[in-house]
Amino acid sequence: MKRACLDAIKNSNESRLVGTSSIRHLKNKLVRIKEKKLLLSVLFICLTLQTFASGGADSSMQFSLEQAKQYALENSPLVKSAALDLEAAKKKIWETTAIGLPQASAKYSYSYILTLPEIYKQFAQMGGGGEANLDDMKSSSTLDITVSQLLFSGAYLVGLQTSRVYKGLSELSLTKSKNDLNESVTNAYLLVLIAKENKKILDTMYNNMNALLETIKAMNSKGFVEETDVDQFQITVNTVKNNLELVTNQVLIAERMLKYQLGYPFESAITLTDSINGFVNNININTILAEPFQVENNVDYKLVETQTKLMKLNLKLNKSEFLPDIAAFYQHDKNFNDKAVSFTPPDLVGLTINIPIFSSGQRLAKVSQARISYEKAKISQDQTAKGLKIQFEDNKAKYINALGNYESSKSNYALAEKIYNRSITKYKAGMISSSDLTQVQNQYLQAQTNYFSAILDLTSAKSKIENLISTVK
Repeated sequence: MKRACLDAIKNSNESRLVGTSSIRHLKNKLVRIKEKKLLLSVLFICLTLQTFASGGADSSMQFSLEQAKQYALENSPLVKSAALDLEAAKKKIWETTAIGLPQASAKYSYSYILTLPEIYKQFAQMGGGGEANLDDMKSSSTLDITVSQLLFSGAYLVGLQTSRVYKGLSELSLTKSKNDLNESVTNAYLLVLIAKENKKILDTMYNNMNALLETIKAMNSKGFVEETDVDQFQITVNTVKNNLELVTNQVLIAERMLKYQLGYPFESAITLTDSINGFVNNININTILAEPFQVENNVDYKLVETQTKLMKLNLKLNKSEFLPDIAAFYQHDKNFNDKAVSFTPPDLVGLTINIPIFSSGQRLAKVSQARISYEKAKISQDQTAKGLKIQFEDNKAKYINALGNYESSKSNYALAEKIYNRSITKYKAGMISSSDLTQVQNQYLQAQTNYFSAILDLTSAKSKIENLISTVK
């Protein structure tokens, strides 16, 4: 692109020599003006293309694991949804609080009486008026303004407490969403690294095997090996090729899953800067297992505990139905037709008391049901605490087993790689058959699969323990 720009500028400079000597002096200024415009246009186009090119290159972002977690917390749809639930819970608190604050309302009405009752005519005669006075009485335009204040309501007090507990429940849900997201991002990040490493190994193996196949074909053409050996080795190469294509697709799927967890655009490229060894080297079994497990700080326990609080408040709400509701009000009525007849006082102050008396046992039944729900919630809370303790001990055991399995798989993978490399050398020297090499290759691929699976199990077990011992702030 830069070369094209330079050529265009060069051609523009050469065009300055065009013209005949007879009219050179007359057109010199016009030519220079056009050339300057052409140069500016070419430069502008080149700079624009370069800007677009650099913009496309910057569309790929680089992430370490911690950067990926932070990006996910800021862009994941799941966390955004939980954050919106929390914001709605905050608004719910104010909605409930406003019920107990002064309320004001206004009502305007207009009416026209088509046929006046006799009592209106009697009023008109008492006032000494005629038909005009009767016409004035037919229309009425009034404005009522009412201000009320709730003085006491058991349901309001309980509702205010419930809205605050609900806000705490939304905060816990947001915390749990973040914890689960961190665990999912960690697993997805590692899965991409493993898929890419697996592809890299299979790609190298396929290239080496394909080169060796060409060598065997050449030896067969000269009569040094049988055609059966060529066919057998071709099967081996085809198997590696199929595995390579499968792993290539797995890389694409793993990257898309990671982008989904991050809330990252599918069409944009992504680069991971951490390595598999970095994952494993950062695991310190003594530090993780030394962390005490306090079930009271676990987010799942906190969620169940909050549910129990809500059931207790529901019990209080049903009990509050036995209490009266008391409210005070002030009403002002303004009739814009002074000649109209109105029996409504202009200013009115009052007090309303709503006293529940008899419901044939309906309220008692609702209280009994709420009490049963509260008792069940307490049982569920106790069972959750015990279950989380068992889950922590189980994950500890799985973590220790996963660590031992990782060490064993790592050693087996290294040995299988050595055996495979030696077998390649032996096969080239004619010391083993293609069947023997295929068997060794399958053993190597299986050891590789076991090694990567052990890394996934180890990292997953570590993430589960960290999720359990994480403290709710």
